[in-house]
Amino acid sequence: MSGRKIFILGTVITVLGLSAFIYLETNKPQFGQKFDDLGRTHIQIGEKVDYNSNPPTSGNHYEDWTRPVVSDTVKDDRNILHSMEHGYIIMWYKCPGVGPSITDQPTEATTSASGSEGDCKQRKDQLSTIFTDKGEKKLIIAPRADLDTNFAVSAWTRLDKFNDFEQKRIEQFISAYRNQGPERTME
Repeated sequence: MSGRKIFILGTVITVLGLSAFIYLETNKPQFGQKFDDLGRTHIQIGEKVDYNSNPPTSGNHYEDWTRPVVSDTVKDDRNILHSMEHGYIIMWYKCPGVGPSITDQPTEATTSASGSEGDCKQRKDQLSTIFTDKGEKKLIIAPRADLDTNFAVSAWTRLDKFNDFEQKRIEQFISAYRNQGPERTME
């Protein structure tokens, strides 16, 4: 085969491959609601930030991030956002008894979700199964008192909220968005 034919064949294969990649990326299923990217500047500890969703999906945040954990205590949104910047998925559960979310800004919750101590434990346990099954990597489970549904999952600029536990829905969200944050890390 001549050099010219090899060049043409290589070009055709490259164009077809690129076309297939673009097609697959633009037709990838989308899960949850997409929010505007509010930036990712590191801020000083204690600095107030306003976000465009509850829980937040992007915005200025602290330099330190939260590592994989199943938590009974509220995590500061400004640390959680840095984790999401690294491609983490946050699985939130409504737990009114844990106190307000830590962002230095009050938010109001609706009454559409319920919560008692038993509900909190059950929700955390349900999410913990997914945490373990999905290998724990870049996953965080945290309670949120001001969540207006019983469950939410968030990634950078993405949020899905629902009242009934839906394992498949959460797993699809994780598969679609884990490790897709704007700052790729090797953790």
